[in-house]
Amino acid sequence: MTGPRLHHLTIARIVVVLVLAALVAGCVTTREPVVLTTSFDPEAAAFIKTTGRAKVSGQAFVRQNSGKLLRAVGTDVFLVPRTAYADERIAAIYRGRKYALWGGAQMPDADPRYGEYMRTTIASSGGSFSFDRVADGEYYVIAMIHLPSEVVFLQFPIVEKVHVQNGRSVRLVMRGY
Repeated sequence: MTGPRLHHLTIARIVVVLVLAALVAGCVTTREPVVLTTSFDPEAAAFIKTTGRAKVSGQAFVRQNSGKLLRAVGTDVFLVPRTAYADERIAAIYRGRKYALWGGAQMPDADPRYGEYMRTTIASSGGSFSFDRVADGEYYVIAMIHLPSEVVFLQFPIVEKVHVQNGRSVRLVMRGY
């Protein structure tokens, strides 16, 4: 078989494989949508905009079942102030784990101001990241790990809590488990 018919069969097979992969990976979910009960409070998150003396740095990676490390290479890393709103969102997304599952929670859109009260950097080629002049307080560090795929762009978010105290720098090793 050649020509358009073969092309349509190939596309149909790819679609079937993607749908099956989504089901197996948990991308398709029947969970009820999450309803957040806490509102975003800019005053509670304002400490992130204060200039501090600490540095929050580290390296982020996950280990595949094969043993191969996937590092946060060229992906976003977020420093999020720990507030009641952030606590509720993180709890719903990560459900007590250090990694999020696709389709694990049907989250409502974040308050538009939420993104204004976090800092972002890009991980280096070795998966390292750094935030300078961080004020004292509690934070979530969220690192995106790129999962190799020839079909779709997938990122795997991992999270760690960090407490900056008395201007002392903190170094993290984020493993996602």
